Amino acid sequence: MRVDFYILPKATTQQRQHFACRLAEKAWQQNNRIYIQTDSSSASQALDHMLWTIHEDSFIPHGIHGSDTDSAQPILIGHEPCSDNFDLLINLSAQLPELTHCKRIAEVIHQDEATKQRGREHYKTYREQQCELHHHEINET
Repeated sequence: MRVDFYILPKATTQQRQHFACRLAEKAWQQNNRIYIQTDSSSASQALDHMLWTIHEDSFIPHGIHGSDTDSAQPILIGHEPCSDNFDLLINLSAQLPELTHCKRIAEVIHQDEATKQRGREHYKTYREQQCELHHHEINET
């Protein structure tokens, strides 16, 4: 499994969420199905709002995990592990995602010390599981 670590230059949650939305949009445009894993219902709601408003003139189709239409959503947001299969799981959660339901994982890390530490722990676990690891320094978001 491929795991990409995207390292952002600032320590803001909003920057991290915005980057995750852009990454999800790009993957969706390439006909991928995406799950964005968050830590809480409020974090999922914030991403839901951001995906509705990120562009003034367009819409990125998505939903929040837990509805009857989950399987029809190209982008799904949730704070619980999901049992559906996805092409890409974008992890904004402190928890390590389940590896069995996705083809690829994107870990979005910003400059907050706690987030960086969790990123290091996740990296170690992925390496132990022999994942293909990639590191990307992002200069702008």
